[in-house]
Amino acid sequence: ETMVTHPEASCVLPCEGTDLTLADIERCYEIGRLIGDGNFAVVRECRRRDNGQPVAVKIVERSKLVGREHMMQNELSLLGSLSHPRIVRLLAHHHTHTHSYLVMELVSGGDLFEAINDKGRFLEPEAGRMVSDVSEALNYIHCRSIVHRDLKPENLLVISAGIGRLKLGDFGLAMVVTEPVFTICGTPTYVAPEILRYGVPVDVWALGVILYILLCGFAPFRSRDRDQEELFKLIKHAELHFPSPYWDSISEEAKGLVRSLLKPDPTVRLTAEQILQHHWVKAMASVCSQRELSDKTKRDSADSKTELHRAAATKAAESLANQIAGHSGTKKEISPRRHDEFTTRGQDQNKTPLVQSEDMSTIDTVASQKKTQTPLYETACQEKPETISAEQHSRGNIQDSGQKLSNVDLFNQSDSSITQTEPSSQNKLQSKHNREQQ
Repeated sequence: ETMVTHPEASCVLPCEGTDLTLADIERCYEIGRLIGDGNFAVVRECRRRDNGQPVAVKIVERSKLVGREHMMQNELSLLGSLSHPRIVRLLAHHHTHTHSYLVMELVSGGDLFEAINDKGRFLEPEAGRMVSDVSEALNYIHCRSIVHRDLKPENLLVISAGIGRLKLGDFGLAMVVTEPVFTICGTPTYVAPEILRYGVPVDVWALGVILYILLCGFAPFRSRDRDQEELFKLIKHAELHFPSPYWDSISEEAKGLVRSLLKPDPTVRLTAEQILQHHWVKAMASVCSQRELSDKTKRDSADSKTELHRAAATKAAESLANQIAGHSGTKKEISPRRHDEFTTRGQDQNKTPLVQSEDMSTIDTVASQKKTQTPLYETACQEKPETISAEQHSRGNIQDSGQKLSNVDLFNQSDSSITQTEPSSQNKLQSKHNREQQ
């Protein structure tokens, strides 16, 4: 897909009404590659034309939301009221007659599901800090009586590859709760036992399931025959097991936290605030922070040594050049013909440009390839979880059993250096001097 080139313009578009056109959107945003899709929407990596800011734009087909328009309005309203470093920000939203464009903060490291597929399982410090990040987000929204209702790895975005810091996204099913809710929704693998009558503790249960998966690579409650009814029975009974050998190396403190999050009775389940104060969570987050500080110190030290070596090499080269110049006489001794030869050679070596420009008008629209699951993960989860009214992704999902409870998913050169051996200027001048003496 090739975009039409537009002159720079300020991205000032109205957030209300449907008088905008696709041309208005493209005038303000350079539409890029596909990074996610679902039943009702696609998500593309985009860039503002006025200041170059990278963003993620969720493009929703309004025709697919007939009868569910309130869900998008609910998400816009909730996201617009939230501001927290652990929650993906809504920057703007625009609407045409056929589509809605939700401009979001771009989180470039993929999602936690992809990270789990890539790695299989995580060390306790990494898992602990992820739990801390998610708990910060949950504590923030729970204090505002907001329940997410679809907490799962696919909705936890990784800030940057290699750094396990998370942000909570997709508030399509989120809602304000002032009394128990009776609407069934969520993703089967992560739903709490009290799904028929629940509040904010359902998010904590889902976090417990996620922690279990992070530590061993598979879900705590699984139906061998992918039977949803059987799965719900297992969840309701909440019989928790830590099978060998997968859990042999996991600390008792970590197992204890899992048990505290997966309590069948929501009234005795830990709160997000209590999770943040849990000794294991604080200790693991501290270990990660210390490691990062140590790594940064090593990198800075290495950079400093590199600069010292580079400076020493430069000084040595300058010293050698001065010595050669001293033995060869002054620059006036170099004949005009020889000087022209040096100049010409230098020009020939620079004919090839160092950096070739890219045609930024061509936009990559190929979706990223799906990740291949690890054997351990695949053993426990045979197919993509069915999201019940949650944003769908083009990537594979952690597998769980059963069909959808309801289909109200909102939307989910380097230049080669030419080295040529040449007689040094000193040798050439010395030969000329010898001939003249002869």
